[in-house]
Amino acid sequence: MRTNPLRRRLFRLAVTAAAVPATLLPLAATPASAAAAPTFTKIEGAAADAAGLQPTVDAYRSLLGDPNNGSTPGSQPAGRREINWDGTPDAQSAPNALPRDFFNTTVPRGAVFSSGAGNRFQVSADTDNPTHTPVRFGNLNTQYPTVFGTFSPQRLFTPVGTNQMSIKFFSPGTNTPATVNGFGAVFTDVDKADTTKIELYDRWGTRLWWHAVPKGTTASKSLSFLGVKTGADVYEVRITTGNAPLSSTNTDTSTRDVVVMDDLLYGEPKAL
Repeated sequence: MRTNPLRRRLFRLAVTAAAVPATLLPLAATPASAAAAPTFTKIEGAAADAAGLQPTVDAYRSLLGDPNNGSTPGSQPAGRREINWDGTPDAQSAPNALPRDFFNTTVPRGAVFSSGAGNRFQVSADTDNPTHTPVRFGNLNTQYPTVFGTFSPQRLFTPVGTNQMSIKFFSPGTNTPATVNGFGAVFTDVDKADTTKIELYDRWGTRLWWHAVPKGTTASKSLSFLGVKTGADVYEVRITTGNAPLSSTNTDTSTRDVVVMDDLLYGEPKAL
């Protein structure tokens, strides 16, 4: 019996297709859900004074990497930025307000602050200020100089009218949004283990990571640090300081934890 030529041809095609090695077939795209999750490397610690906390902060500096790019305009290829408040002029320190974009426009370090209480922020006065304003927010409450310490003397930082704030990043000295690969901060007088925290968010508002800041080691003037480095692109950092804002009536008590910040450290802002 003669075989139909068309059937013989179809049979040969079927055998050839079956013989193609599997490694030569196109691979399906990896589902987004199967992609590796970003890593988060945390450094934290607490101490009674600056000398005790210094190794923790230095370890985080090393994790972020050198150089410290200071106030160099524009996104740099590597390194980090730091804000320690101590060079802030008297005109932008207590009893005066700090402009929320001061550390992006006047001093280009790529950080712009915001809060839900009118975007008001204050840097504490130093000892030789011309208005004789008390140090460590003594202008807001006479108790505060006795409970707040400093990591890098003499100035500290706080939002005003709230204990919550956020930081967004920009290519330093520009209005071009940017992301960072890590953020850390020094806090003073953290009396409770669950009230002060740092949260990281991406550009779509998804929370990437959060952690509570460690409790201080002494009843007053203690210093605490929390920092994290990540492979994710951090667009916004949200910070909660204690469980009450600074005010003339909010003294530090067994139930009320008032907390302020000293140095901020973060990865070099990379323009989007």
